[in-house]
Amino acid sequence: PAYRIEDFAGDLALVCRALASGRVPVVGHSMGGRVAVWYAAQAGPTVRGLGVLDARFDPVDAAVVARFRGRISGARQGRGYPTQAAAMAAFRFVPPEPGVPDAVIAMLAFHGVYPRGETDWTFRFDRAVLSLDADGAGDLYPLLPTINCPAWVAGATHSWVCDAGQRARIAAALPHCTTAEFPGGHHFLLTHGALVGGALRRFLDGLA
Repeated sequence: PAYRIEDFAGDLALVCRALASGRVPVVGHSMGGRVAVWYAAQAGPTVRGLGVLDARFDPVDAAVVARFRGRISGARQGRGYPTQAAAMAAFRFVPPEPGVPDAVIAMLAFHGVYPRGETDWTFRFDRAVLSLDADGAGDLYPLLPTINCPAWVAGATHSWVCDAGQRARIAAALPHCTTAEFPGGHHFLLTHGALVGGALRRFLDGLA
């Protein structure tokens, strides 16, 4: 497993080179927001816009991570289910997000499981990503002032991941930043897809 911030950013760089030419906007949610910020800071002028949805940039608290991840950190195999339907029925959001449309849940569950054997279905998720030191990047706040492209930082009213205070701190550190708040929790982009997608699209359409 290779889940350091440099590994994610390297994957993103390959995707950009393969699918897009010239300067591109980069958008990430949660852990993806950390990757997007790291990539924007490293790639510089090749990134023409940055979107961050409910991501934290302060260092990982080792004690908190050990409490929540310690038992499974490094254990790559998750629970198995006898059928695809049983695995899909066990799909859950972490943290929980009430109000996600059934069709969205079904789509994510369908793509989120795979067969390890004829009667052994499990989630398409390598739990080795839950290492005790997370992505290894530590504090990303010092990178924010180095990012010169326009930025859009969005969060939700009931998210504990990136609350209003965190968003204000991010906006103060990013040179060209606007913020937005939406109803919901950490997965607000799923509960209010049209609302969030419309606002994000307006930001992207306004880029030079």
